[in-house]
Amino acid sequence: MQITCPQCGEPVSAEHINIQHMTAVCPACSTIFRFNPPEAKIKRRKVKQPTHFKVIESGSDLSLSFRTNFRLDKNESFIFRGILSFAFTFISAITINEYFSGDAPFILALGFTLVALFLYYLLSLVVFNKTDIRINDETIQVSRKPIPDFLNQPQSIGLAGVERVRYEETPASIRESYDTPRYHVWAEMIDGSRKIIVSDLVDDYAIFITQRLTEYLDLDNSNPAISRLMDDEQHSHDTSAFQAVDRGHDHKADMHSKNG
Repeated sequence: MQITCPQCGEPVSAEHINIQHMTAVCPACSTIFRFNPPEAKIKRRKVKQPTHFKVIESGSDLSLSFRTNFRLDKNESFIFRGILSFAFTFISAITINEYFSGDAPFILALGFTLVALFLYYLLSLVVFNKTDIRINDETIQVSRKPIPDFLNQPQSIGLAGVERVRYEETPASIRESYDTPRYHVWAEMIDGSRKIIVSDLVDDYAIFITQRLTEYLDLDNSNPAISRLMDDEQHSHDTSAFQAVDRGHDHKADMHSKNG
């Protein structure tokens, strides 16, 4: 297993990782990112079920349902779409009135009206939809309900290859230094690849989902990559020490040969 770049997904080797500062640089895309072992966070900070969470466990099935956009006044995307919606509604009303007056073509009035309706559709996805995570014996299924989201289709992750469930701060959150950091939760596969389960979460949500899935799936959230990297550094240090000792022995042998 290796630490992978959150930007491009490429594995990051030991020489590109600083264990002391928990930072790394991707050799493929040059992205610099921080990493914190999720399991360390979970052990240090256990969170209770958030207020806006609904958890249903029935037999071998687990369902997590939650709304991530309960603070719409802080959602810049929602506010921007709302402004555009009202603007296009106003323009649509004007062009429709001009169409009936014979001053505007039908296609123009129709175009502005369709754009306004599409923006209202995007707003409804934010306001009414919830994220639904369902886990059974075979898969983790993630969808947005109840309004069909044609821009984000439901995804399914097979449990056969899942080794761990982890969370980490998103690259955008790190890059832009968000006041409220955002995280994504992902499944780490046996082959070292990762599959995003859900993204753009506040820390309590991300930690709780990671905890709940790890407990339910009975997964081991240890981090052998960190241990291996530390072992590599220790091995490198020991090798350097042995080389220094060998050079010392060689130097003494040369001096003894010359004196002889």
